[in-house]
Amino acid sequence: MRRPTITACAAATLSVTLTACAASPAVHPRAAEQLRRGYAHLAAGDAERAEVAFAHALEFAPDLAEGWNGLGVVARTRQDLGAARRHFGRAVRLAPELAEAHANLGEALLAEAQREGARPGGAPCAEAVEELRAALTLAPDLPGARLNLARALLHQGLLDAAARPARWAEARREYLHLLEAHPAAAEPHADLAFMDYLSGRAERAEAGWRRAVELAPSPTAWHGLCLALARLDRCAEARDACDRCLALAPDLAACRASRQGAAACSQ
Repeated sequence: MRRPTITACAAATLSVTLTACAASPAVHPRAAEQLRRGYAHLAAGDAERAEVAFAHALEFAPDLAEGWNGLGVVARTRQDLGAARRHFGRAVRLAPELAEAHANLGEALLAEAQREGARPGGAPCAEAVEELRAALTLAPDLPGARLNLARALLHQGLLDAAARPARWAEARREYLHLLEAHPAAAEPHADLAFMDYLSGRAERAEAGWRRAVELAPSPTAWHGLCLALARLDRCAEARDACDRCLALAPDLAACRASRQGAAACSQ
């Protein structure tokens, strides 16, 4: 039986679910009101009105860290990483105890480093990991911070083979921490499966990706399941999994290539 030519899955991307926060009780009441309105506008998808509301809050309380965090969230939704990093950085300087600002700054730093092709051990990545760890020290159950920290460690291991065992051991521990707090989260199962697949543990990878598609079907998880099943020579099941991937994302080239490989594996 010929081994299929399967397109490897891409590394996990960052979680960009950014964290909101409420004003402290001592804040000017109009600033607190505008802060609430800003996050309500964000939730409704109106970044323009959110930006105005946060700016209005800062007119009443210029040192309101939560307001700067809000402006950072607006900038991040617009993919303006430089502005997001500056706003989150200001929020952290004004309120070092604000876990959400640390988490958001860490995510922005990682996204900026990935966009610019920075080395995993370089300053932006190291600063991002530091900010994410700070967020989790302050608030251990922040799921986005935990997921981004795990993915940063996974990414470092991908790009540095010598450091991979240590970085992936750290990443695995962070994913397991996340599952303790959020057992129905699909992302940790999918990312753990990705590491298992690249480590040659196809059976564990198949179980992880299968759990991920049970919790939250996504093209990435179905594609991963296709890869693992093909590696296990379960060709018909692999084709079915890739078909599920293509049903969700018909233009996903990696899944289409893997579907062709899975179709060939029984020939």
